Amino acid sequence: MSDYENEETQEFKVRDKRRFSPGGESSQSQESGKPDKPENSEEIGTQELRKKQQTTTRPPVDFSSLIASLAQTALFQLGVLRTPDMKEPIEPDLEGARQTIDVIAILELKTKGNLTEQEKKLIDDTLFQLRMAFIEMSK
Repeated sequence: MSDYENEETQEFKVRDKRRFSPGGESSQSQESGKPDKPENSEEIGTQELRKKQQTTTRPPVDFSSLIASLAQTALFQLGVLRTPDMKEPIEPDLEGARQTIDVIAILELKTKGNLTEQEKKLIDDTLFQLRMAFIEMSK
């Protein structure tokens, strides 16, 4: 008997593991009427992680968080900030930092007259600090 004949006689079972039907309803196991349970620990870990991510509350995205995010990016580009797992300082990307600082400056110009006092102070202070850090790193 050839290998090809052995392959033809072997049986296999196809099991639909999709969580939703084509109509968008939650997929239910046909035998028990319950959702399919994960078969291995990797699937269990993935489902637990998804549940945690869904229940984790994130701060609202607003103007202040946008400015903070851009400022953090600029500080990374300047080599001022590092993550805990970074062993060595990174090479500063002065051109990238300049562009990020310029983006914040553009936001300052385009939002002039539409900011609260707190937002205006935040953007002014942030630009001042980033520009000083840029000058320091350029030396």
